[in-house]
Amino acid sequence: MSSITEVARRAGVSPATASRVVSEADYPVSAATRERVLEAARELDYVPNALARGLLKSRVPVVAVIVHDITDPYFAEVVRGVEDGASAAGYLVITCSSERDAVRERSYVRLLRSMRAAAVVFAGSGLDDAALNEEMDRHLAAMRADGAAVVHLSPHAGGAPEVGVDNAAGIAAMVAALVELGHREIAFLAGPRSLFVAGERLAGYRRGLDAAGIAYDERLVVRTTFDAAGGALGVDTLRAGGVPFTAVCCANDLLAIGALQRLAALGVDVPGEISVAGFDDISTAALTAPGLSTVRLPLRDLGRLGFQHADAMLAGNEPAPIRLPTTVVLRGSTARVP
Repeated sequence: MSSITEVARRAGVSPATASRVVSEADYPVSAATRERVLEAARELDYVPNALARGLLKSRVPVVAVIVHDITDPYFAEVVRGVEDGASAAGYLVITCSSERDAVRERSYVRLLRSMRAAAVVFAGSGLDDAALNEEMDRHLAAMRADGAAVVHLSPHAGGAPEVGVDNAAGIAAMVAALVELGHREIAFLAGPRSLFVAGERLAGYRRGLDAAGIAYDERLVVRTTFDAAGGALGVDTLRAGGVPFTAVCCANDLLAIGALQRLAALGVDVPGEISVAGFDDISTAALTAPGLSTVRLPLRDLGRLGFQHADAMLAGNEPAPIRLPTTVVLRGSTARVP
């Protein structure tokens, strides 16, 4: 790579003047000099050192997105949204997969702070652990004090997300849709007890039952992992419990896909015998057999607006929190009770 000194030599100016031109610094330079420097930079294929410029400005133009699982389609769509905004604004996006490990997540935050990353976007939920969250709060407060932006897209340490969705309202709306189809015995596959977002979605399930006048039955709720394996395990646990149910509402689409696969393996007709519904509307939800009924979240918009929120913070503004709407999408996996 060519250096700024080589650019200056070819343009016949000092390295300081060349640096001011290519960095677009607010410093008076004649139009002719500016054109000579830019022409020299083009001829030498000069690329500014983003790291060095970032250090001078106290931050590097990097936006880190911390996800739970990089293979989860939910997070893939959110990251695409962050990239939509960040790439247009000249930021590099890096993705960090925490695997829902609080220690690993904190290590990412410490590393990102040490490299002076401009912004950190937490795409996944935080863990419901007071001691861990207190430590995380200290790290995030230090990042903000250093001039970085920190944005949450899901409930996390420090409280509500700056950009997010109403998880409880979304699940309650799906329960209402199942009730409208005649279902009264509705099971729920909840996420891990340790995640804030799982608690919000369970609260939405209970809210939906209350609104329909249906008593909450703990035996119809299964806590499991947020993946297809958890959905299969949830179906087996419900069937072993012996409590009848005509519908399974799931806290995310991967759970629902696992439930669909397990019910098919058991020879259970979906939706003839049991209806199945998910939450998120990931890209594969419409491709299952039958197509998965779910609650659509604007995932790409969530990521894009998350970056815009961070960008506004970096500009010294205090943008208001954003709540994006959810939409119930009914497909072939749900039907009226026979």
